[in-house]
Amino acid sequence: MSGFLVVLLYLVAAAAALHAARRETPRAAFHESTLYLAAAALAAHAAWLADTVGPGGTLSLGLADSASLMGLAIGAGGLLAVFASRFRTVAAVCFVLAALLATGTGSLAPSPEVARAGWPLAMHVVLAMGSAGMFAIAAILVVLLALQDAGLRSGRTAGWLATLPPVESLERALFSVITVGTSALTVAILVGLLFVTDLFAQHLVHKTVLAIVAWAIFACLLFGRWRFGWRGRKAARYTIAGFVVLAIAYFGSKFVLEILLGRQWG
Repeated sequence: MSGFLVVLLYLVAAAAALHAARRETPRAAFHESTLYLAAAALAAHAAWLADTVGPGGTLSLGLADSASLMGLAIGAGGLLAVFASRFRTVAAVCFVLAALLATGTGSLAPSPEVARAGWPLAMHVVLAMGSAGMFAIAAILVVLLALQDAGLRSGRTAGWLATLPPVESLERALFSVITVGTSALTVAILVGLLFVTDLFAQHLVHKTVLAIVAWAIFACLLFGRWRFGWRGRKAARYTIAGFVVLAIAYFGSKFVLEILLGRQWG
């Protein structure tokens, strides 16, 4: 029942966000039902995840549960987007994606990475999946920017495209999200070093190398934005490339290790 409730709340929040985005006269976030629906969805999602992956103080974060945790971060980003009236369509997309990822909670056999989750590992997992969620939102913004650009070029800017923020606002939001995600990923990598004793024995080589490559891609993008004013298609290519590499690092390597080889990190 809890899983059904989480998905239902997210989807209703998405519908409410789209309705709010279409208002001719935007209302403050605290006057919109989507804010409270999204908050309830996030609370229910967090409680469901906590009950699934952390019973008795252990940490059992399998592939599907990792995706669900990333979905929680995406949902949190959507909740923040509700406060900006022109970003409520973006919030709706985030809520739908969070609902899809939440459905996997507890669907696969648990894969305990450690018997007891100390604070370094717990912090690393939260930051890693949080950064992945931020980069997923960045990928969403890139797709919306592409659709908006195509609409402007073809002269079709009516309908739901009209509810999106201006291109400049979407780009500013994109780089803000990437900055937050890169900061979280930086700390996640550094904290991860606290519990790594042997990269090969703990099956962490591929994950670590790919995560660092993803970090380098996003760091390069931020530097290019600051130094050369990168934007548009160049920024989009870097964003998608970084997100794909990070997704392979966390989910691709986890799939191979857990599903194909029957092993686990740690």
